[in-house]
Amino acid sequence: MKKSAIILVIPITILAFFTLLPASLTAKPISIQAGVCVYPDPELGEKVFVEFPFVVNRNQFTFLPNDSLGDFLLGAVFAEIMLTDLEDRPVDSASIYFLTRAADSVDAANKESRLFNQLSMEIKPGVYKGRLTVLDVVNKNEGSFIYDRLEIEPVVTDHLNLSSIQFAHKISNAGPGENAERSGRVKSGRVIIPNPMGLYKEGDSNLYVYSELYNLAYDSSAPDSFLISYTILDEQSMIYHQYEDLPMAKQGTSSAISDALNISAFAPGRYTLQLTATDMGSGEADTAGGSFIVFSRQGETPGLVSYQHRFPYDSCGLETKQRLVKYFLAPQEMTMLKGLNDVGKMRFIDQYFSDKDPDPATEINEFLNELFIRYIYANKNFSSLPGQGDGWSRDRGRILMQYGNWDQRDEVLTPAYGKPYEIWKYYKLQGGGVIFVFQDVEGYGDFKLVHSTATGEVFDSEWDYIVRGSDPNLNR
Repeated sequence: MKKSAIILVIPITILAFFTLLPASLTAKPISIQAGVCVYPDPELGEKVFVEFPFVVNRNQFTFLPNDSLGDFLLGAVFAEIMLTDLEDRPVDSASIYFLTRAADSVDAANKESRLFNQLSMEIKPGVYKGRLTVLDVVNKNEGSFIYDRLEIEPVVTDHLNLSSIQFAHKISNAGPGENAERSGRVKSGRVIIPNPMGLYKEGDSNLYVYSELYNLAYDSSAPDSFLISYTILDEQSMIYHQYEDLPMAKQGTSSAISDALNISAFAPGRYTLQLTATDMGSGEADTAGGSFIVFSRQGETPGLVSYQHRFPYDSCGLETKQRLVKYFLAPQEMTMLKGLNDVGKMRFIDQYFSDKDPDPATEINEFLNELFIRYIYANKNFSSLPGQGDGWSRDRGRILMQYGNWDQRDEVLTPAYGKPYEIWKYYKLQGGGVIFVFQDVEGYGDFKLVHSTATGEVFDSEWDYIVRGSDPNLNR
């Protein structure tokens, strides 16, 4: 499959001196693919963040040799979004000016090369009209994309809320050198190459999607998750395909969602993607939708594909899988595991979790999902050093993975006497409930288990004195 080249666009404020490259210019308007994405983030207050992604074929622009920047050609692009009310009165505008480069005249004429960018603004809820204009700065040729009606709903704060779905050609993690202000395509640490009209060729591997979820019920002291579901509907609104649900650990009251959905075996046609997010803590759910088109690729037959939505466990290596199972294997099972080669170990662990599935009739292994969420939370919050990724092996991480979420967590991080400590309480474990007491013994934030009433765990009858030091009000 021949892939389109992705061209780096570089915003700049001053156009260098150019000498016009002889060419036959056309007066045909610039063709634009454009869309709109609405992000009602409560942190912005009453205003709503709105993006207008657009794509243009690069060969529609005139390229010029430059005098000093290097042995390549440059083109210059100006883009502007003008927003009005329904009476055509101006409301707001945003613009961007950037350069694009080509190696030579042959490269500049490449029909497969495209320019990706977007404009954005914060606006009050309401109903608007818009015009996105793209101008070739060199030959003054331009084109426009009209938004007949833009309805911006008010920001909500009292229930779960999904943003628009943004379709993309590619989504990848932003590197340390990525500059969000310059590229205009970096959101939540992800580089997004937009596909604003959702146009995909028959046989394309993936449909990339991005969305944001707001108003999650979040408690930093009790790790929790939310569930993401993707459903594809055909033109008759019948279910065409449904992907496996994906649990995600909460990192706060909002979260970015991005995924690559395999569409390589989809027949040509128009489809609707439904994205549903469910807060596992509050039980609330919200759904967002977006339409995309798979158009025919003449003379080619799409290959077979397995429509499995990848759960993070499926991409884990042997080391991670051994970590997940470490606290649950009986001694004889651990001995058996150690005696296997790597392939045998992988199969052994996979079978172990399969046997632990509380409801094999469902597509999700609930036990494994919950354990994986605990593992992610432990590495994020209990590692010996930030970013170390060993939280699962520290005392608090082990207890979390082995016993699950606490019912109550009492943290004393600045005690009047002694060192920081915390107490986890489980009201239903082992009949009458148990506690786990951790203390920052060495003062580096790596809390050690110093006492527990759980069977088989460390027990110290003088834990109260050891933890709370010489405070006479606490040691009684």
